[in-house]
Amino acid sequence: MDNIRNRGERVKVLDIGTGSGLLAMMAANYGAYSVHACEAFAPVAQRARQVIKDNGFGDKICLIPKRSTDIEVGPGKDMPWKANILVTEVFDTELIGEGAIETFTHALRELLEPDAIVVPHAATIYAQAVHSPFLRSFHTVSAVPVTGEQTVLVPKGVQDCAGVPAVHDLQLSQLEESDFIPLTPPLPVFRFNFTDPLTLAPKAHTVVETTAAESGTCHAILMWWKLDMDPGAKIELSCAPYWAHSSGKSAPWRDHWMQGVYYPPKTIQVETGQQFQLLACRDQYSLWFSVSHWKAPEPAESPLCNCGLHMSLSRTRIGMLNDDTRNRAYASVLQKVVTKESVCLCLGTGSLIPFMAAKLGAKKVYVIEGDTILHALVTEYMTCNQLQGVTVLEKEPLHLTEDDLDERANLLLSEPFFSTSLLPWHNLQFWFLRPEIEHLLAPGAITLPGTAVFYGLAVEFDHLWKIRAPVREAEGFDLSAFDELIQNAQAMSDEMVEPQPLWEYPCTAMTRPFHMATVNLASNLKSVAASGHACFESAGNCNGVALWMDFVFDEDNTVTTGPTEKVVLGKKVTWDRFSRQGVYLFDKRSLQHCKDNGTILKWMFELDQQSGSVQYTFKIEPVAT
Repeated sequence: MDNIRNRGERVKVLDIGTGSGLLAMMAANYGAYSVHACEAFAPVAQRARQVIKDNGFGDKICLIPKRSTDIEVGPGKDMPWKANILVTEVFDTELIGEGAIETFTHALRELLEPDAIVVPHAATIYAQAVHSPFLRSFHTVSAVPVTGEQTVLVPKGVQDCAGVPAVHDLQLSQLEESDFIPLTPPLPVFRFNFTDPLTLAPKAHTVVETTAAESGTCHAILMWWKLDMDPGAKIELSCAPYWAHSSGKSAPWRDHWMQGVYYPPKTIQVETGQQFQLLACRDQYSLWFSVSHWKAPEPAESPLCNCGLHMSLSRTRIGMLNDDTRNRAYASVLQKVVTKESVCLCLGTGSLIPFMAAKLGAKKVYVIEGDTILHALVTEYMTCNQLQGVTVLEKEPLHLTEDDLDERANLLLSEPFFSTSLLPWHNLQFWFLRPEIEHLLAPGAITLPGTAVFYGLAVEFDHLWKIRAPVREAEGFDLSAFDELIQNAQAMSDEMVEPQPLWEYPCTAMTRPFHMATVNLASNLKSVAASGHACFESAGNCNGVALWMDFVFDEDNTVTTGPTEKVVLGKKVTWDRFSRQGVYLFDKRSLQHCKDNGTILKWMFELDQQSGSVQYTFKIEPVAT
């Protein structure tokens, strides 16, 4: 604003996507001649108007309830004149995914004076090639050993598939050092000057010739971006992970802008000092990458899944299919129970368990798969593995009759996993459905897993609590009216327990893990109810409860969706990285400092098999004296 004044001009500000109105109020507070703010989402626009009024700027800021691309400029229109300062935040993890290119291009052409200042001024997208079997496991399905001689092989079409174009957004700073080996330094691949339309073309590509810093396989490309807030790049905003951030592990925590992972359609092996090419491509909304040894690869369209697996299964689910711990447990228990007389009925989405059972010589394996794409994928696996005796039932479980099976099943199998599941207990769908498929089971049929166990743990999250915490005040402005809008929307639409991949969100154990309920999955129960309490044995601010389940197959084989190492009071918890846990976040008003042995967490648990619902209630109280 001072630069505009130094040019002898009046300061005319446009805030695109104003949200709470914060940036517009900052401009008005600093004495702008005019401030226009646009917000397309009507409920947010109405609340922004209230926030602006509450802070005394009702007569200084003109709020336009429109998309910026619909704004008209001229006497008697939305804006009487063009702006000479644009301030906006229209970015996502990929920088351009929310339409930033169109927004800036239109603004430069229609809404801004020729020499206008844009905040932020510029952006750079960085990419880093890494060797990481761990990250690649979220993209490529591997063969699964069943016995020393038997392996579930992967169809060639699945092995060679480029996958989906969507970014895999992750909190990269939570990767362990052992999870990846950097093959290159961070490389700038795209540069946007938000005052120069030539850098905002609808499509672009960049070929970077680089040298391998280490030997390895280029499994993945890590991506993040940095904003230059002013033309001199004196003020920067970086989304880099800690190893590439100027503040290291003290870098600001963000969840609205994370880092991204991309998977080259073809991996290449490189040796230390070897040159190779990284190709970065983009359109108006997304990015994609490839790598090559000898010559710059030609620009290509974004990857497209043609095998069905990547379209049908989430990245977390693909990682789960590759999890050695799970697969060893499944193989171990199946070796104990599958015989030549086994007739297996398998429920779940995209499971390899049916093929493992068939490899072990089951008499018959019925796979219930109502999804047409996954049905075809199961058929491919059957052909690839030369499996006999496997039948795919393209029906919903509720519609199955005894005529669909040659004989009743004596082994009901599930991991369990269903693509519709968000929380661990949603995977009990096979048990919720059990009363409806009982007629398909032989008397005394074995159910695996046989038991489901519910657990909880009171924790102090380092940062995750912020996603539900009110802002209240920012830069001296009262945002309580905006908080009210968000909290009311959450109360109406959000469940009290939400799914989160807790390995990305560090937390400290404040109680010991507490058992809430055990369910016999071979029985039909109408409901389960329990209550109890857990004692706080580590001091701190309890801001949430982590919830998970263990699925018990036998005394030797349990698959957990929770901690993978022993929980130690007052220490960070190590979580399963191939499932999402349930998270109950306390309202900020109910938070309190919890003292060792001076406070308890009271809990109640209810499960209803008929409706398939699970309800939790939590309350922090002082120990009764």
